[in-house]
Amino acid sequence: MTTVQFTIVEGPDEGTRYDFHQKEIGVGSAFSNDLILSHPGIAPHHFRIIEEKEEIYLEDLGSGSGIKLNGLFVSRGPLHNGDELQAGPYVFHISLLRDEITDELIQGLQVLEGSAGKPSILRRPPVLALLSLLLVVLIYSGVRFSMTEREGDDLSQSGPLPLPVHDIVGHKVGGKNYVDKVEFTFFAQKPKYRLRYRPGFIRNPQEVGIYFNDEKLADVPLVIDRWSDELVSVDIPQASLKMGEVNTVRFDNRRNPPDKSRWGLREISVHEVPIPKCDVEVAQKYLRLANEKYEERRINDPNLHAAIQYLKEGLEYVIACEDAEVRDVILETMNRYEAELHGQYEDYLFNTKKFLKLRDLNAAKIELRNILSHVPDESDRRHRAARDLLEKIEKR
Repeated sequence: MTTVQFTIVEGPDEGTRYDFHQKEIGVGSAFSNDLILSHPGIAPHHFRIIEEKEEIYLEDLGSGSGIKLNGLFVSRGPLHNGDELQAGPYVFHISLLRDEITDELIQGLQVLEGSAGKPSILRRPPVLALLSLLLVVLIYSGVRFSMTEREGDDLSQSGPLPLPVHDIVGHKVGGKNYVDKVEFTFFAQKPKYRLRYRPGFIRNPQEVGIYFNDEKLADVPLVIDRWSDELVSVDIPQASLKMGEVNTVRFDNRRNPPDKSRWGLREISVHEVPIPKCDVEVAQKYLRLANEKYEERRINDPNLHAAIQYLKEGLEYVIACEDAEVRDVILETMNRYEAELHGQYEDYLFNTKKFLKLRDLNAAKIELRNILSHVPDESDRRHRAARDLLEKIEKR
């Protein structure tokens, strides 16, 4: 059987990838499809991909608007690795990953085939007993595996859990099972807190959002088919914090339901962040250092990022101040610098996508390295996203 990968290279949800390991894949806007594309330009049952006699075929299901394969309209035709498929506003890059049988399995198959019709030791009673025992072990292992992978109950309606929570939560990753969202609470007694968690099996960008007291805080970064090597930290904004009250953190998977994909979180906790006493003089020193780095941003790529870090350091020394004048200056400056840095990131990201569409991998790698240079902080989601994509390209 062949794994079929759909990667959206143009259109809604650009960059999203879907993997299917089955003989027939239905695509359309109806919920009965395997790949659901909710768009007016997509018919309820637009097309299907089917495996026949070890070949993969694309077939139009009477969509009306048609489908294009490598720029040409087709009603039915063979599908190959690297083809470009267009349906409505969606343009997909298709990857076909065929299952391979190892040499050891092939040799084992040849041995079995060579023994056909001949007296075999497999027929002797002791061997039959061993085979029966092996079968029992395999059945037991299968039952255990199915138990760990079962969907289980949706506990998202059972109410929030107090932090910290060290159990695994999510869908089909073990531990407690939450199909689409999970909430946690903590009591705030200090003015600054930091959320920490370890994500895993997040396959799509912006799949899982983090909400704090019902306000969007951040997105969970991509971690495909494994657990993250390090904890992710997110600072909780003071403006959203309810001092002396219960606060709610919610992880919300926007793709579930109906697409019940595998995802998970663990080691979720909230930590108090110590705040220095009010010291305007120290804050102004950091502001001067930030402005100096900003003026030198064209000399060295990381300088703009360094300027923002200085401003964050300085802000710590005016949070506890009653006079908000210096704090407002630092915040305004930091927002301006952040906007410039993110604009650079967006430009490099746009160029990366363009070069990937043109199959110019070397040019795409240069743009990704520019992102890593301008955003050197490995805890920054932009750095991680660029690093992960660069690693994937270099493995090809």
